[in-house]
Amino acid sequence: MSKEPHVGLSLVNKAPQGMLITAVIAVLANYFLTLDVVTLGCAIAGGIVCASILLAYWLGKGGLFFILGVSVPLLLVLFTPLASIAALLNLLSGFFFGFCIALVMYKFLSAKWLPK
Repeated sequence: MSKEPHVGLSLVNKAPQGMLITAVIAVLANYFLTLDVVTLGCAIAGGIVCASILLAYWLGKGGLFFILGVSVPLLLVLFTPLASIAALLNLLSGFFFGFCIALVMYKFLSAKWLPK
């Protein structure tokens, strides 16, 4: 078996740029369109949950975590109220913002407390 980190873990280094890009998209969208706080909150929470589950898969905890992780965006689309195109944009930008938050937190915590 290879000793190299999983391909998904390469996203951890790109997460700060992703946070910046998705934050800019969210701010611009909410400036020109209406802000849907419930959808944005659900999306950020869903992104954090999805990234956490996929991190478990990338760290070798089992394939079930992959199936659960990729199911989170589908569940968000099914159960989040999407009354307008602005809500959909809030859902997308919030999801990726939350995903990047979780990856940045993982990068910070793993660099600080986990042994090398």
